[in-house]
Amino acid sequence: MNENESGTPFEDFLRSILGDEAAAEAARALEAQGFDPANLPPEFSDPARMRAAMGQFQFLMNTTAGPVNWRIVEDSAKQAAYASGDPAPTATEAEAARQAMTVADLWLDAVTDFASGPVTRDVWSKVAWVEHTIPTWKRICEPIALNVSRALSGALSDQFGPDGLGEVSSLPDGMAAMLGKTQEMMPRLSAMMFSAQLARALAALAGESFGTYDTGIPLSDASHAVLLPHTIAEFADGLDAPFDEVRQFLAVREAAHRRLFASVPWLEGDLVRAVERYASQIAIDTEAITEVARSVDPSDPESVESALSGGVFALATTPDQRRALTRLETMLALIEGWVEVVTARATLPYLPHADALREMMRRRRASGGPAEEILGTLIGLKMRPRQARGAASIFSLVEADGGREAREALWSHPDMVPSETELATPDTFLTLRRAAAEEDADIDAALTSLLDGTLGWAEGLEPGADSGEESSAPGDGEATEGSDPHDNE
Repeated sequence: MNENESGTPFEDFLRSILGDEAAAEAARALEAQGFDPANLPPEFSDPARMRAAMGQFQFLMNTTAGPVNWRIVEDSAKQAAYASGDPAPTATEAEAARQAMTVADLWLDAVTDFASGPVTRDVWSKVAWVEHTIPTWKRICEPIALNVSRALSGALSDQFGPDGLGEVSSLPDGMAAMLGKTQEMMPRLSAMMFSAQLARALAALAGESFGTYDTGIPLSDASHAVLLPHTIAEFADGLDAPFDEVRQFLAVREAAHRRLFASVPWLEGDLVRAVERYASQIAIDTEAITEVARSVDPSDPESVESALSGGVFALATTPDQRRALTRLETMLALIEGWVEVVTARATLPYLPHADALREMMRRRRASGGPAEEILGTLIGLKMRPRQARGAASIFSLVEADGGREAREALWSHPDMVPSETELATPDTFLTLRRAAAEEDADIDAALTSLLDGTLGWAEGLEPGADSGEESSAPGDGEATEGSDPHDNE
């Protein structure tokens, strides 16, 4: 391909994104590797199609300013959700779903001390789910995408020494310009591809979500309870339980989640901070990034997307990240365990298939889903509550021992909730907690005695108290009033 020849649509595409000099260098490099534009698919030789592709690409590049292009995420996820089949709930369906959520709160009043409080009961389509949950996904995913974009740009610079692209004297003519364009474009390409992955994952999650708590993290305001009737209908299809029972069971789960987060003010912040703390210290495998930087074709956005989805961003987790991950998994397990126990208490008297539905939810939880794809495939963050059975056992044991007041008291402070170790051995929870409480009581008593100056005195005595004739007699060498100090000499 001679740079003096009239440009093909593909050459025009390269010039539109790289500029004349860098595009010519890229074309020479491709030709040296045996690349022939004539062998491209027909759409690459169609000027109209290439102009449309160039226009769309340039628009996306010019409108992508942050680590994630949320316009792409929302629009693409909505389109995918709608294309999968997303009829708006009818008035009858919406009224039945709201009635189910109202009944759910009545049932929960009898089994938990956590009050319902003000609540707005919404009924959404998949598209509405995407629209309303985007703000929460922004908070969770933007720190992740920002660190990935920085790591990718940094790796491009590191390939050319400590001075970045400054050492270019040995590079062929035009290569420095091409590299400069590549480095400038890579953060935006990364953001575009990251956005495309998030959009697909959110669309998939919208197709499996029954409400706003399927991930364990509230995706909407805690004053809202939500059901997606058509997603519930798809889930109920093929089950032995009637649709009305399935809907009512899931309404109780949604309402139980909402009550927990509304009644435990520190809970939502604890979860989101764990995700943010994990994301803030993401350590990307720079060798893998360098390999991507060498192989990615800037004119082919799909090559970047393929690299991202292929897991090239291998993680080297720090101790603080591991602590954050452990905290997140533990809290998700505790939330799921509490909801499971409370839902069972509320539904067993009324739903014949309550036990079967409880087991169905356990199996669904164990299999993972799109929520894990969002944070698992991209950064390796686990969203599955792996120890939820242990958490459910602990809440049941505490309730049997001290009533539901004792069960809810475990949420009174972040330090009161069961630990990861306790979830692994739920049968010993009460014994160990009692032993710890007795030890704390002994320590508190000793500290009080120390502060009062009574430490070491016999029970019932205090400094200055009269313990009897013998103890009140002056000791050896002590002088009484009016006595001669030399009498004992």
